[in-house]
Amino acid sequence: MCIKVSKQLSISSWNVNGLFKRISGNRVCKLDDDNICQIMTADIVGLSETHIPTNEILNYDGYKCFVNCRSSDSNKVRGGLATFFKKEILSGVKLMDKTMDDIMWFKLDKTFFSFDRNVFLCFLYIPPSNSSYTLRTNFDKQIFEKLEADIAKYSISGDVILMGDLNAHINCKELDFITNEVDDSLDNFLPTNYVADSVCKFRNTQVHQKTNNYGKLILDLCTESQLRILNGRTLGDSKGKITFYNHNGVSIDDYCLCSSEFLPNIVNFSVGQFEPTISDHCPISITIHSQLVNKSCDNYVKPTLRRVKWTTKREEIFKSNMLKVNFGTINSDVDNFNPKIEANNTCNSNVTQSVNDTVSSISSILYNGH
Repeated sequence: MCIKVSKQLSISSWNVNGLFKRISGNRVCKLDDDNICQIMTADIVGLSETHIPTNEILNYDGYKCFVNCRSSDSNKVRGGLATFFKKEILSGVKLMDKTMDDIMWFKLDKTFFSFDRNVFLCFLYIPPSNSSYTLRTNFDKQIFEKLEADIAKYSISGDVILMGDLNAHINCKELDFITNEVDDSLDNFLPTNYVADSVCKFRNTQVHQKTNNYGKLILDLCTESQLRILNGRTLGDSKGKITFYNHNGVSIDDYCLCSSEFLPNIVNFSVGQFEPTISDHCPISITIHSQLVNKSCDNYVKPTLRRVKWTTKREEIFKSNMLKVNFGTINSDVDNFNPKIEANNTCNSNVTQSVNDTVSSISSILYNGH
C-alpha cells in the first residue's frame, strides 16, 4: 500500500557561467563549491551555461542528472544545460524533449505529484542577441519559434513552467496579460477572504529597465499562451530583485513563467544570493504545492481492527461490564483535556495519547468478558 505525503516541491534554476573553473591550474567542478549548496537542496535543479562537452559525466549525491550539451566545432564549448532530479521523485518525471540546444522539456506526472494536470517543465538558456553564436545561427529566431510551438502543444494536456536565463529585459509597466482577462486569471484564483495573494496583478522591478526585443517576444508568449511572469509580483520577490551583475551594471535577466491556471499552486518565487565565485547570475527558485507517493510504504500492511459482532449474549455482557466501570476516572480524564488544549492551542502528542488511552478504556467495556 502506498500513501501520499504532503510536500512542497522546490525547483531552482541557475546560470552558472561554466560548471568548471581553473584553480592553480587544476580543473575544478563548481558542484564541489560550498556556495552552490544553496540550490543543490532543491528537488529539481536546472543549471545553464554549463560549458561542458558531450562526453562529460556529472554526478551529485542523491540526484540523477540529464544533460543537453551544445554542439561545437571548436575546442571552446559554450551554452549547455544540466538538470538534476532527486532520485526519490524520478518515477514521477519523464524527459520529453532535448532536440534543440539549450532547451529541455520534462513532464511532472499529475498522479505522482497530485496535480490537477500534468506539468511540463522547461529549462532553457537564450544567448544574447548580439552574441557571435546567435548572429551566426539565428538561434534566437529558432528557439522562440520552438517555444511557441512547444507551449501550444503541451498546454493542451497540462500546465507549463519555464525557468532560465532568457536575457530578456522587461519594463514592469509592460503587461503580460490582456486586461479583460485579469479577473479570471489573477483576481479569482484565491478565496475572497485570503489575506495576501501569492501573485499580484502588476509587477515590480528593483531597477528600471527598458523592454528589449527578447522582452517583447516573452510578453507576446505570455499573452498568447496565458503565461504569467512570477518575478516581482510573487511572495518571496515582491520587489523584483536583480538577477545579473557585471562591470557594466545590473539587470533582471532570469525569469520564471507559468500557466495562469497553475498560479494557485505557486507558494513562492525567490531570487537567491549573489555568489561571485560561482556566477554573475543569481539563482532563482519556486516552491509549489504537491503531494508525493511514499514508495517506502509498498509493503505496508494495514493492521486488522478488532471488531465485535453484536448478539443478545453480548448485550448481557455489556450491561454487566457497565456496572463495573469507574466512570468517575473516565469523566475526570475527559475534563482534563480542555485545559491542555487551550494552553497549547493544539492537540499535542500528550493530549493525543490521553485521548487514545481514554478511548481504549471505554472500548474495553465491549471487549471484557471475551
